[in-house]
Amino acid sequence: MPRHTPSRFSLRTAPRFRKHLLALAAGTALAPAWALDLAQSPPGTVVPYIRPNVILSLDDSTSMDGGMDDANGNYLGTRTQVLKKALKETFSDTNLLPDEKIRIAWQSMNNCTKLSGSKAGAKLTAADATNSTKINVMRLYAGTHRENFLKYVEAYGTKNSGWSDCGSTGTPTHDLMQAADVYMRANTHKNGPWSSNPGGSDSASTEYLGCRKNFHIVLTDGGWNGTERQTTPRNYDGDETKWPSNIPTTTASQRRLYQDIESQTTLADWAFYSWAKPLKSDSELTGSISPDNDYRSAPTTETFENRVTKAKATLEKFWNPKFNPATWPHLVTFTIGFSEDSVPHQNHNSSGTKIGDIVKPTSELPYGFDGSFAEYANGTYAWRAFGGNTSAYPPYGNTYDRGHDMWHAAINGRGQFYAVEKGEDLKKAFQQIIGTIKTATDPDMTSTATSGSNSTRLDVGSYTGNYEPKNYWKGFVTAKTQKKDGTTVENPAWGGKNTADKLDAMAASARKILTWNDKRDNTGKEIGGTPFKWASGETNLSTAQQKQLGVIPGTAGITIATNAQNRLNYIRGDSTYEGTESPANYPATKPFRQRKSKQGDIINSVVWYTGAPSSDYNLKGYSSFVSSKRSRKAMIYVGGNDGMLHGFAADDGSEKIAYVPKGIIPRLYRLTEATYNAKGHRNFVDGSPMTGDVDMGIGVQDPEDPDYNPNYTSSWRTLLVGTLGTGGRGYFVLDVTNPETFDDTAAIAKQMVVLDRTRSVEDNDTPDCSVLTGTAKTSCEKALTEDKDVGHITATPVLDDVNPMQSTQITRMNNNRWAVVFGNGYNSDNQRPVLLVQYLDNNKELLRIPVVGTVNAPPTPGAGLAKDNGLSAPRLMDINSDGRPDIAYAGDNQGNLWKFDLTNIDDQQWKVAFNGKPLFTALGPIALNATTRTVPQPITVAPTAVPNDRKMEVGSGTSKTTVDVGGMMVSFGTGRNVTTQDPSDINVQSLYSVLDNTRYRTVNTSKGKRIEVHPGGGTCTPIPQPNCAPAPQALGTGVVNAKLVKRSVTDSSSGEYGTMDTIASSDVLDETTWNSKNGWYMDFPAIGERLLKNTGLYDNSNILMVFSQIPAKGSDKESNKESCDAVSPDEERQFMTMVNIMDGEKPSVQIMDINGDSLFDALDNNANRMKVSKGSNMLISTGKDTNTLIDNNDKKKVLARLPEQSMRPSWRQLK
Repeated sequence: MPRHTPSRFSLRTAPRFRKHLLALAAGTALAPAWALDLAQSPPGTVVPYIRPNVILSLDDSTSMDGGMDDANGNYLGTRTQVLKKALKETFSDTNLLPDEKIRIAWQSMNNCTKLSGSKAGAKLTAADATNSTKINVMRLYAGTHRENFLKYVEAYGTKNSGWSDCGSTGTPTHDLMQAADVYMRANTHKNGPWSSNPGGSDSASTEYLGCRKNFHIVLTDGGWNGTERQTTPRNYDGDETKWPSNIPTTTASQRRLYQDIESQTTLADWAFYSWAKPLKSDSELTGSISPDNDYRSAPTTETFENRVTKAKATLEKFWNPKFNPATWPHLVTFTIGFSEDSVPHQNHNSSGTKIGDIVKPTSELPYGFDGSFAEYANGTYAWRAFGGNTSAYPPYGNTYDRGHDMWHAAINGRGQFYAVEKGEDLKKAFQQIIGTIKTATDPDMTSTATSGSNSTRLDVGSYTGNYEPKNYWKGFVTAKTQKKDGTTVENPAWGGKNTADKLDAMAASARKILTWNDKRDNTGKEIGGTPFKWASGETNLSTAQQKQLGVIPGTAGITIATNAQNRLNYIRGDSTYEGTESPANYPATKPFRQRKSKQGDIINSVVWYTGAPSSDYNLKGYSSFVSSKRSRKAMIYVGGNDGMLHGFAADDGSEKIAYVPKGIIPRLYRLTEATYNAKGHRNFVDGSPMTGDVDMGIGVQDPEDPDYNPNYTSSWRTLLVGTLGTGGRGYFVLDVTNPETFDDTAAIAKQMVVLDRTRSVEDNDTPDCSVLTGTAKTSCEKALTEDKDVGHITATPVLDDVNPMQSTQITRMNNNRWAVVFGNGYNSDNQRPVLLVQYLDNNKELLRIPVVGTVNAPPTPGAGLAKDNGLSAPRLMDINSDGRPDIAYAGDNQGNLWKFDLTNIDDQQWKVAFNGKPLFTALGPIALNATTRTVPQPITVAPTAVPNDRKMEVGSGTSKTTVDVGGMMVSFGTGRNVTTQDPSDINVQSLYSVLDNTRYRTVNTSKGKRIEVHPGGGTCTPIPQPNCAPAPQALGTGVVNAKLVKRSVTDSSSGEYGTMDTIASSDVLDETTWNSKNGWYMDFPAIGERLLKNTGLYDNSNILMVFSQIPAKGSDKESNKESCDAVSPDEERQFMTMVNIMDGEKPSVQIMDINGDSLFDALDNNANRMKVSKGSNMLISTGKDTNTLIDNNDKKKVLARLPEQSMRPSWRQLK
């Protein structure tokens, strides 16, 4: 299930002083095999995907021969030419519109364009619902139909552009509105728009689903003329007495927005008719449509305001045009006014008299709600429907204001109006409309990697992972560029394609794929890195691995389906033996699962960007390494559920390398099974990669070490560390220093694959050490013992606050060795929390620091701290800023926050702090606002920690003085989303910030200066002296024992924002209370809300930026079968909360613009919490005073920057 991994925030990093943490902190019986039932498919998208119908109606009147300019006045061509270009670029984009994403039909006003001598855009009719030969009727947008549409676009023109036998030269928009309605009301037929497979001959072609969504996109460059096509009654939107019973009776103040003052039929009448009057009866269709998620979560009422006149109007939820409440078969209408002639200009009163110019909304793409909309909703203004004729009726009057009816039609049809006055905006309009249509059924976007921190105000590349269950679990990465002005553009170097497109264009034999050969030599060492190609003997794969894949060629009874070599080639991308999914046809000669792409789905894996080396190590050889690799090829890495980690070139999206972890090999056969698409999905390489620079040289690297050799030769490498997540246990390490030389030769494979410690979860992947002898057996048994503490590592990498291109988990330790530091994850054999320190240099040993039991004597699994437990990602803290972490904080599945002491130069002395006790144990209430807190709250993401910079009063009377609180504030949230039951969990989860009062002192060691934990001592009473250091103290279990104060936030009635509640005087954290309090907590207010993403500090401040989620809940129906019978799914909901990590109060300045007026003031209701788009959100600097939050669909929220703050440290003496 998707945890919806976090974005890599591109916060502003203007020069500010980095706090010196040392200075501030110094003041400062066997259990079941799988204890947790880890999810193997994403519930948010197991929902059956119902492809929407899209009817595209285009203007081919001669006025389309008029010219169009761009925003700078440069001529772009005729309107027809601009339209053709926009259509071609939008509808040929396989990122935006993959095959079979929608179904499409098209028509034009005058049917000018021909293909192969035949008219190709005739207006749709009822008879077309039974037609099997016309090319412009509703069909899946794929294959021949896609080709025909794009050919039609290429040939598209008016009478003046070569098509002499057009029906007319006018603008009969009425005809198109009526035609679309008539076509959708035609009798159901296997060739019609309601068929699940229109034009087909299978059983799906005679299935007619009532839950299918239908959209009509109408483009014209002017007002309508020609014959009036009448609805019944003629002024349909104006006669509520004739509206069907599905439209609720309501006051005139609500419905008047949808009614015009014309007596004849307008475009708005047709739009309202097609939306309000059910297109089909319940008896004709199977199932029914449900309102979109945004309607279900919409506010009961919403007030709209004209930002200029300040006029207001309040609309009830049903009558709010931003949402679609329809539960009957209907048509949603989008309109595009193409040119200045087709957008609204003036207002009119109910008598039709002009009363001034329209206040345009801030956004015209689509037309927003902060202009004159409020006056139309409150009745001040009335809708008119002027058209293209100068005297004839209908329409009548002057031609100046043709856009009124187009705007009103979009409102009445519950779509959106796009006012396109400049040529370059037309493509944006089409792309946004298609994006809106796709929103409810789009592939889920999992994570976004960025190519820079934007600290130099340069453009930032963003790369987003996607997955499509409907397309047989296809996955891909898309690329965009976030410009420094906040706009988003496609990466032109990718040519409008995604990584799957690039991969599918590559021959399977040309791919560079590596794996790990687990055959052991006489010393017990496995062969290691090898090409993922079939070879005789054990050259590439051990005999055991070959048998895990299938039957070895040459074995009696082998079949195409069981042949191990065939299966391996299939995994590489060979489609020779793929059958057909729909209709199902998997004969013995074609037994393997059909795929839509070589690339599989990306669900929980975070996309990781690696460019030039960017750390600030002041170590020998590193500056030369940085210089030599400054221009190396930038790469993006991501795990996929096609069984491999992928490495794609960031500049063009082509695959340069892939890796199949050894722990995946026993399960690869599942990917070939014919049942996989519908019911067999499993996770494979589902964890998240990270990279870091490491000195792999042999010898003493630290100049402060007495044994340092000045002639030491460094060997800097960039290493990638990956995990399998819920797809398997363990991790692997690759050398990705030189992307230009990636290859699949045996020599390169041996050098690139550093280690692989992965194991399968379901298939027997435990080596039989009993068949070995001597050193090999000892080595095998040692690895098995260690592996019992290695589980599913699902946590996302912890980013460096200063350099978000690197993870803090790949680091140099206090013994001067390089390592990657993990939490051991879940479902390990021993079930206990363990901090894993995997060395990357020398012999690459694994060091385990368990919180319970000893390394070689674990407690019995299934009880106490060893019951369904495991450690999440650690937050490593470098107290004295020497480039080596000294402590680590990490949470476990039972709500314990652990601290690990890593200060010693001897790794055998590294241990759990506080004498083996957790710093704090989180317990939550049985319900929100309940006083009893007894429910364990799992911690699954890394904490955030900063030195406490507050003061407190100590002593009394004449001995009272003010001192530094000191220590470290450690903030973390609770909640989990990795098991099959987690999405439905409604236990209250919380955000905490607790004080670790530990002090540290400098010590001299044989390796140079280090620090150690101060045990406490000195003169602390009655007045603390400079030598006073409190003894380190754990806080215990629960908020009462820990002395935490309560914080709470109340969401608005709409749920769109929240405000921090007034803090009781007894719960204030200030100088008078810090001596008796140890932090704060806040229960998340929404049911099911939890923290699944690492938190960060906003704008280099003490303000926590917290993204919390209510996970998606999916369906139990097959994802590849269209059905209206799915269990009601809920999409993910996400909130962003800003709170001070020190005292839990809201920021002292307003950061969020809640009312959309581009100001940050009292009108924003002191909100410090807001609803944001699901998935990744990237934060970039867009100005001196603002940051911009950008979601995966390029929607933006502007946030205020914080005032410049002095980050001057306090150079207090170390105790």
